[in-house]
Amino acid sequence: MGLALVLMCFLPCRVGEAQTTLPRLLILNEVGTTYPGINLIDQGIRDVLDTSPDKLETYREYMDTILFPDSADQQRFRNFYLRKYQNRKPDVIITVGPSPLKFMLQAHVTDFPGVPIVYCYPNWTLGSPVLGPDLTGIMNDVAARGTIEVALRLQPDTRNIVVVGGTSYIDTTFGAAVKEQLRPYERDYQVSYLTNLAMPDLVERLKHLSNRTFVLLIGFSQDAAGTHFTEPEASAILAGASTVPVFSLIDSDLGHGEVGGKLSSPRETGRALGRIALRMFKGEKPQDVPVVKSPTVYMFDWRALKRWGFKERDLPAGSIVVNRQVSVWESYKWYIVGVISLILLEALLISGLLWQRARRRETSRDLEKRTTELQAREELLKIFVKNVPAGVVMLDREMRYLQVSDRWCADYEVEASQILGRSHYEVLADMPDRWKEIHRRALGGETLRADEDRWDRKSGTTWVRWEVRPWLNLDGKPGGILIFAEEITRRKQAEEALASVSHKLIEAQEKERTRIARELHDDINQRLALLAVELEQLLQSDSGFDGKVRRRMLDLGRHITEIGMDVQAISHRLHSSKLEILGVVSACRSFCREVAEQHKVTVDFAADNVPHAVPQDVSLCVFRILQESLNNAIKHSGTPHFEVRLCTVSDEIQLIVRDYGVGFDAQAALSEHGLGLISMRERASLVKGTISIRSKPLVGTEITLRVPIAVNRESQAISGAA
Repeated sequence: MGLALVLMCFLPCRVGEAQTTLPRLLILNEVGTTYPGINLIDQGIRDVLDTSPDKLETYREYMDTILFPDSADQQRFRNFYLRKYQNRKPDVIITVGPSPLKFMLQAHVTDFPGVPIVYCYPNWTLGSPVLGPDLTGIMNDVAARGTIEVALRLQPDTRNIVVVGGTSYIDTTFGAAVKEQLRPYERDYQVSYLTNLAMPDLVERLKHLSNRTFVLLIGFSQDAAGTHFTEPEASAILAGASTVPVFSLIDSDLGHGEVGGKLSSPRETGRALGRIALRMFKGEKPQDVPVVKSPTVYMFDWRALKRWGFKERDLPAGSIVVNRQVSVWESYKWYIVGVISLILLEALLISGLLWQRARRRETSRDLEKRTTELQAREELLKIFVKNVPAGVVMLDREMRYLQVSDRWCADYEVEASQILGRSHYEVLADMPDRWKEIHRRALGGETLRADEDRWDRKSGTTWVRWEVRPWLNLDGKPGGILIFAEEITRRKQAEEALASVSHKLIEAQEKERTRIARELHDDINQRLALLAVELEQLLQSDSGFDGKVRRRMLDLGRHITEIGMDVQAISHRLHSSKLEILGVVSACRSFCREVAEQHKVTVDFAADNVPHAVPQDVSLCVFRILQESLNNAIKHSGTPHFEVRLCTVSDEIQLIVRDYGVGFDAQAALSEHGLGLISMRERASLVKGTISIRSKPLVGTEITLRVPIAVNRESQAISGAA
């Protein structure tokens, strides 16, 4: 049941207030300490709280929803806790699981007003409650897909996936979330679910599984007969009975025969809860503390890997392997190394004494030779700097000029004889302070560079490309720095002019789109409508047409109407009036709906926290990139389902277009002569945005656009924009 507990650790709720000389913390758990996951979460919380210099009063309570699922019993628990903490209200409440969160949400306003709640809430739980401003905490996503992928990598000939789980509320809820993640695999694999059996029947089924099968063990706290199990108990029984590898989702399950997978860690989750709670005690507000995700890690049992013949080289990079059996060398290597080291040390001491005596005689000669070489090396470096056909300056550790190139003197209109021996900061007094920090780092041994850097001088703005690196003495320590600098102001101005041309081209394109759209809508579409009306009037007149002619005329009328609708749709794609009237969210939602109806596909559109007053140029950029991305996906992905997400994160608006189709090579596509992807990147750059394309063959494609909307920006609105 450790799995169920860890999963429950991902829901929020809240408890009461108290008055005491020490700050009070109340931890309200979904289940009791008989479930190892709860103990691991609590241990993680204590790991963090013990680091605080301030003492806390900590109270731990348990709802025991698995042992006492009846709503009347749960209400008695709640009433008891309300009375218990009525006059001893906590300063911070941690809820672990969905039931404590729902309890706290109901009692928070009336019984514990203003008390910060730090929750541990599974993101996969259906019907998640609406959270108020006094709540923050940890959300946890089901990592079943990561475990499935690594299982298929270790056992590539798999044909069957068997999901094993229990019948408690937590088991079935978690199972529903896992089933949703397994849905894409049902096309290529036979996925079956053993989630409603008594333990003896389940054990018997696991003993007769066919080859090329593996088991995914999810929550198991209760079987179909109503028998309760802890997670270690269930894991040991099921893994021991299975004739095929068993993979899991929680690190506390390892050690009972499971192979492992992408596992969540109850103890690390508890540490994260503890860190958030300490921030609450220090006075931070819950709304100022962002909600975080529970950590996951690839972890595997060495004994299970050996049992099933899996190779460690096939594990994902950074995987943790536990329960590794230690060899004789690993057990006694320090004793062996110690004995050999003593023998070698004695030999080295004898050799060292002999070598030191000979070395002493050579030291004086070497010192004199090194001094001569150092002087010669510096002179050679000065000659190089003097004659190099670039802007180069050689400085000592006090930033005094040792040598300058002729090009440097020409660029800064100085004479070498006038500046040698003077301070660099005295000669260039208007140098930015940030460059002084770069010089300090270079004197420490770093090499730094910038392809373009702005320098606002009294004489005007200058753009410079530079590189700063240390020059070394014979002892390997920096004796000063070399600065390579090239003025690139003209090149920068040319790039800005090119960007302006790109902007004007797109602006002209949008104007032409608008003009054509209006021509189609106000002229051609109206004329088609008039033609349809005249044809209808002709049919209604008593003209004596025979039946065949009338049917032909009716067909012509329908064709004219369909052409008018197509012309209107083209006009709308060229110039969306909804974008400028209703805003970017409504325009994007309408476009997704129209595309879905036109191509008979499903487009899931969702928008979150997008302000209505989005700058015009940003709105147009988002809309045009959505058009291009979604049309390309429908045309090339080969899948009928697409996802579009539009949201605001921090100070930027994000657009995500995702499909799970055939995918493509993004780098190869960008190197071809097609203009679709290139035009999307050009549009994004004009509004200071970035666009990223992630695609893998047979996995799908995700296009993400990020555009800042809260920065002070010059007006870049494109005239004629929709």
